[in-house]
Amino acid sequence: MEQRNNLVLQGTETFSRGQLDNVALDGGALVLDSVAGRCLQYGSYTTPEFAMPAFCNLNVSWNAFAPHNTMVEVRCRVYAGGNWTGWMSFGKWAPGYPRCSCNSQSDDGMIFLMGDTVTVATPGGGTGVQLQVNLSTNDDKVSPAVRLLAAAVRPLAWEKHNGHPLNRQLYLPEYCLSAHDPSFGRTMDLPLVMAALMNCWGEDVLPEEVAYVMEDMAHSTTANAAFAAAAAGCCGYPCWQAWMDLADLRAQIHDDCCVAVQVERRIRGQRDPVRVWMGLRGFGHDDAVMADYVLLNDPTADSNGAVNCTMALVDFMRYFTGRAIALRAKPRDMAANRPRRLRCELVPGKEEGVYFFEQHGEADPLPEDFSGWTAYAVHDGVAHATTAHRNFHCMERTRDGGIRFPAAQMAEGGRCSVYAVDQTGTMRVAEVRLPKPKPAPDTARPASQAQAKPEK
Repeated sequence: MEQRNNLVLQGTETFSRGQLDNVALDGGALVLDSVAGRCLQYGSYTTPEFAMPAFCNLNVSWNAFAPHNTMVEVRCRVYAGGNWTGWMSFGKWAPGYPRCSCNSQSDDGMIFLMGDTVTVATPGGGTGVQLQVNLSTNDDKVSPAVRLLAAAVRPLAWEKHNGHPLNRQLYLPEYCLSAHDPSFGRTMDLPLVMAALMNCWGEDVLPEEVAYVMEDMAHSTTANAAFAAAAAGCCGYPCWQAWMDLADLRAQIHDDCCVAVQVERRIRGQRDPVRVWMGLRGFGHDDAVMADYVLLNDPTADSNGAVNCTMALVDFMRYFTGRAIALRAKPRDMAANRPRRLRCELVPGKEEGVYFFEQHGEADPLPEDFSGWTAYAVHDGVAHATTAHRNFHCMERTRDGGIRFPAAQMAEGGRCSVYAVDQTGTMRVAEVRLPKPKPAPDTARPASQAQAKPEK
């Protein structure tokens, strides 16, 4: 791939070099082996041992098609100080499974996994990596399919290359935090960027759909970049984490691929600098000041219109952490189970302003364990580039599974689109035309009186 510190495994030829236990290769993907047409319940695939440049951080990615009742677990081990660590799990993963990251460490405590990153504090760093993926199913008719595995390390002695200067700007949709689900706080920046990366390839996914597929339920956050790559993968997009330098980033833009980059910066309300995921969409040069600059999408901006920003290249290289997420166009024949949309109807309830979802004439109330996002957008007559550009207003879920429009919207009436994204990323979507309020009686006009007689 771009550098020796970034390793991407995909395809039959590459996967066949590893050890397959109750696992087979089907169309370039790892699937559970089958006997008499029935999938085995468990299987495991282990990669060869890979030598890497001495490193201090390791990030692992995977792309998988995981239907209902199936699951994928990716693990790694590190060679450091003359020994291999035990296997460390990044958590069991599937779109409909309550995903939780794991924390683990070596016996001496010098190598530890927290969330999506392995840190090696051993003198000399880590010098080897091995990956393992466990597949399982509770339905012998379906199997998960792992299409991509990746490992990226940050070398201790990183010879960063600048590459050739580039002057190119790509289109990347602009989404800001304030216009979307506030429940995840500032960590919503990564789903916003991931949705933009997919939408620039022609998808029309909402950031909330991405957020609830990649949510790390161990901490109720969307900051887990391994889950972010997996979420894009289950939408059909090849996606992986990488440690990149300027040459790598320029190569991505040269190939017409925007990239998610992690930048340290100060944001409003925070005393100390924080790490923010941004979309890298190009490079340029200002002849007036003879300086290169970087074109970014900053989701922490105040509004969608302010997301596009420019940063001097020297400043960007000072604040860029080196972490990046690459995403490629979706192959036409790629199986995907997200985004998953359920087209519904809305019917009014007994209470004013309360509506209920229906599917094919049958009631489909939001379940009691619903913990997702409900919102509506008024049809404003504007042709938005993507659905995520619309103006959303949060809604309240009622105790009996309905949704409540604000009184102000009921008083205004109009046509609205309603969205309800549950904790698995599945979205109910419906349209409704709220009744126009009846005009208030005109009490200002005085009652009719008999015509006064003219004075003599």
